[in-house]
Amino acid sequence: MTKKTKLNIPQGMRDWLPGEASRKRELINQLLAHISLWGYEEINTPMLEYYQVLQPDGNWEGAAQIYKFIDRNGEILALRPEMTLPIARVISSKLPQNYPWRLMYGGEVFRYEEIQTGKQREFSQVGVELIGAVGAEADSEILALAVESLRASGLDNFTISLGHTGILKGLLESLAWEETQLKQVRTLILEKDFVGLNKYLMSAGIKADKVKQLVGILTCQLTTEDLEKEWRNLPRGIAIALADLREIIRLLKVYDYESYIQVDFSTLRSQEYYTGMVFEIYTPGIGYPIGGGGRYDQLLQNWGNNCPATGFALGVDRILLSLSSEGKGKKEKEKEKEKCHLLAGNDATTVITKATQWRKKGKKVITEFSGITRAEAEKLALKKGAVLHWCVKESAAKEGGKKDET
Repeated sequence: MTKKTKLNIPQGMRDWLPGEASRKRELINQLLAHISLWGYEEINTPMLEYYQVLQPDGNWEGAAQIYKFIDRNGEILALRPEMTLPIARVISSKLPQNYPWRLMYGGEVFRYEEIQTGKQREFSQVGVELIGAVGAEADSEILALAVESLRASGLDNFTISLGHTGILKGLLESLAWEETQLKQVRTLILEKDFVGLNKYLMSAGIKADKVKQLVGILTCQLTTEDLEKEWRNLPRGIAIALADLREIIRLLKVYDYESYIQVDFSTLRSQEYYTGMVFEIYTPGIGYPIGGGGRYDQLLQNWGNNCPATGFALGVDRILLSLSSEGKGKKEKEKEKEKCHLLAGNDATTVITKATQWRKKGKKVITEFSGITRAEAEKLALKKGAVLHWCVKESAAKEGGKKDET
């Protein structure tokens, strides 16, 4: 092993240094604490799963992003690339059918992705799964909870791009195409390559006016009010999807969160198991969604459990990046400094006693009492961003008239 290998870590991974790690942990705890107010219970699964669990129908589009390897028994294992699939396994095998289940999680996931700003191969997610609930009531709860969670984290400037899988299905239902052709259309829409989509549809023999209609519906920018307008001559699948979105948004208005919604019919998720409304969350300055989710009513059938479901996942790392770009990071650092105290002195009993008392009051305390000088303690406090409290022995304090110097 070379010296370089000893010091470096695999691409797409990162070390979380002191300060960074605590802010990340605090954010995860903060998000979970807020989500729990909605009656969600925490669940966790192993980071390692059997590869087949993550490929329940053998046809997941993100299979190429899975880290997989063979164990000593010859079994193919994989690092979880998301939390929904493992939780679906748990629900179908270990939980009673006391629906609805409201579950939340916070943990690490792994995907072999192209490394860019905001995209890592190991990252943390906080999310929820609402199992056994159907309709706009459940979907609006998921969207409202996503909004509230982000607001609770301190993030103010974000937009939810809301779509529906029924839009694309409705557009393509009249096309007698092979599965590979439909997948190519889906890929072009996921990549937002509408120029390429236009060319592909034309090359497939679709008439120009039909291509214009298909691409036009997918690229139009809509507000929530636009959905209330009269839409004519639409395929039945699209009409049903629009009605679903209208009801979801009607309920979001009750929550008073519709202002965060941007209707976008081209919104899709890379996972093919979504069956209804889908959404992605964006903040300025980051070219990738910081979260997303939707309805997946057929996924649990892969484990013999015919049960509707909906949910979302938030990228913790990307939320931190968004908070930093909004200027929230500096405030958090200053707050952290105010909490930190350095108790130092030449008498262990005095320092330990005072530190114990302060920690019981919730103060963050560092102690140093092994031969440290006052000058050394001052330098250490400066390095740690802590407030120094120089402690002297009780008897010496009585003689000198004071026992704790700051």
